[in-house]
Amino acid sequence: MKIKFILLLAFCIPALLQAQVTINVVMPPAGLVTKDQLWNLVLTNNSNTGSQVTILMNLKDAVTGQLVLSAGTRGILLNKGVKVLTIQDIQPVQYTTGTGNVTATFLPLGSYIACYTVSNYGHEALQTLATECVRLNITPLSPPLLSTPVNRSTIQTPAPQLTWIPPAPMDMFDNLTYELSVAEIMEGQSPAEAIRYNTPVYSTAHLKAPYEMYPTTYSTLESGKTYAWQVTAKNNENYASATEVWTFTIAGDSTKKEENQASFLLLNGDGNGGGAHLVTDKELRVKYHCFDNTHETLVRFLDSDRKIIQEVKQKILYGDNYLRFKLGGRYHSGKQYFIEITDNQHHQYSTSFSIK
Repeated sequence: MKIKFILLLAFCIPALLQAQVTINVVMPPAGLVTKDQLWNLVLTNNSNTGSQVTILMNLKDAVTGQLVLSAGTRGILLNKGVKVLTIQDIQPVQYTTGTGNVTATFLPLGSYIACYTVSNYGHEALQTLATECVRLNITPLSPPLLSTPVNRSTIQTPAPQLTWIPPAPMDMFDNLTYELSVAEIMEGQSPAEAIRYNTPVYSTAHLKAPYEMYPTTYSTLESGKTYAWQVTAKNNENYASATEVWTFTIAGDSTKKEENQASFLLLNGDGNGGGAHLVTDKELRVKYHCFDNTHETLVRFLDSDRKIIQEVKQKILYGDNYLRFKLGGRYHSGKQYFIEITDNQHHQYSTSFSIK
């Protein structure tokens, strides 16, 4: 009988000890979370004696179950009553990284399960005193925002350049890409319904830059019709956030306007200068879309060996710029030349041309 009593105590004591300590995790249920915020904890010691404890934290991906991050603290004195902890109270913390990129200040986007274990400290065999798990949903502070064309605006070109502002903060993303969708709005539809249910007139994915020129190889957007468009941000192919749905209408005289603009060569941002374009009247006309505020820059003209022939100071406005340059005697027929503009982020836009 005595042996049975001792065995019963052996099973009950750990449960009693565990009930004497509770742990509560204090952090935002959604939004930005830093690694330091993982240690906003409240420990409650319901026993009459204090003890040294250590805390182990495991952060797992809520979808895959893979371990993303683990860490353990030094010994912490837990007296009777409530103890509020922050990162300053438990430093230094030793982290072990699993899958994912958690080297930045903010935790990467995603859903996680954070589990905490409080154990006694200073014994060869750690005894669990309390455990607690919480779910974390990490979302951007600011989703991507549409920029141009302005919502509900009427535009003159049936092949517009669509631009947007990236989500923030950027260091939450280790592989940010965008999906773009453009759909015609039918009678009686809302913009959101058009995006959700209609077959897109244009859609593309894996965009790295926050802009996209509507390709002329697709069906031309029709005069007088209204279109809805939306951008979805992804991180490592996982949904991050989406913009609102905006609309624009193609003006009735857009076809004529497009013909007037057809003689302007588009400066490409891919750095290869595009194909060779013939200039017949000694005047070079180029179109350049600027994402920076109004500023003055140098427009460079280069020969086929990429040596600078001429530099021209030019005022650049935000949005589409239609620029004209007179070509003097230093340019000769049959030879290839390049025109180049560098924006404030050091991205180069260029195209090549020859004089007929």
